[in-house]
Amino acid sequence: MNPIRLHPFVARLDRSIRLDGEDLAALEHLLGHRTVAKKAKDIIVEGYEYKALHVVEEGIAIRYKLLDSGKRQIVNVVLPGDIIGFPACFYEHAVFSVSAVDRMSLSHVPLDAFTALCLQRANIATALVWFAAREASIYAEHIIGAGRREPLPRLAHFLLEMLTRLQAVGLATETSFAMPLSQEGIGDVVGLSGPHVNRMLAELKGGGLIAVDGHEITVLDRAGLQRLGEFRPAYLASS
Repeated sequence: MNPIRLHPFVARLDRSIRLDGEDLAALEHLLGHRTVAKKAKDIIVEGYEYKALHVVEEGIAIRYKLLDSGKRQIVNVVLPGDIIGFPACFYEHAVFSVSAVDRMSLSHVPLDAFTALCLQRANIATALVWFAAREASIYAEHIIGAGRREPLPRLAHFLLEMLTRLQAVGLATETSFAMPLSQEGIGDVVGLSGPHVNRMLAELKGGGLIAVDGHEITVLDRAGLQRLGEFRPAYLASS
């Protein structure tokens, strides 16, 4: 197997549309400039002028908005295979900030090189449309959760989303995963305080739906958790 196929970004593209040898060669060249982001480092700050994208090879980040009040809303968790800056790069300046949760390995991709690749390789451009649609679906589910789901179902939905997404990139077993966020961070995703998240986790544990051991979360009753969170994973298809 061509080693470039093992890159999580390329593997995800290949699941949505079959890449040929020329596509792989172009991607290998595009992803050749690697860089490292240290834990808690801001990779993009709101207002940043887009000149490059970052394709995640290893590590996890958060995409967030910091309000004037000092409150933070995490709009998404960025995983291996994701692109930091796409499709937001269609704006001249970043509308969200992105910060590394842990040490990250990234491919630094100049924006003009990325644009040229999309113009030259129709397969890749087509697959990236799916990337954008999937990200929009994740945001939509979070809006629905914040606007209409009660706190416990909202948390149940987020836990299953994380399990499903981490499984897709080989960072979770069939039932367990290491939650990359603190309870405060989870609260910044689902719109709850850290203590409220703690109480909701205890309630899910008490109901026999999950087990928690430090940062390790194990789903004990997936069907029950799915019913509670109204979780339908189709929006994460081929993630």
